[in-house]
Amino acid sequence: MKIFSASNPVEAHIVCELLKSQHIMAKVHSSEIFSLKGEIPLTNDTDPYVWLLDENDESKAREIVSDYEKEEWRPNWFCLQCHESIEAQFAVCWNCGQANPSQDKEA
Repeated sequence: MKIFSASNPVEAHIVCELLKSQHIMAKVHSSEIFSLKGEIPLTNDTDPYVWLLDENDESKAREIVSDYEKEEWRPNWFCLQCHESIEAQFAVCWNCGQANPSQDKEA
C-alpha cells in the first residue's frame, strides 16, 4: 500500500526510516528513475514513494507521516544570541549552541 509520495528520493528514504524506527515495515519505490526526470517525460506518478508492507500498520503509519508533514512546514527560527537563521528541525543553534526558546514552550 502506497503511504507517502515524496518530492525526491531523500525525502522518501527519510519517511521510510521514520516508519522503520517505529517498527513499521516499509520500502521506497521509484527512487532509481528520479535522476531521469527532465531527460524523459515523467509525471508525479513516477516520483519516489513509500510502500507500507503490512496494511495492519496503516493507521500508525499515517499518523507518523502526518507528523512528518507538519514538521516540514515549520518556519526557520532565529537565534536570540547570535541572530543566525536555523532550520526548524534543529533545536539548537549550529553556530553558538543556544537552544531554540520555542522548544521550551512546545514541550
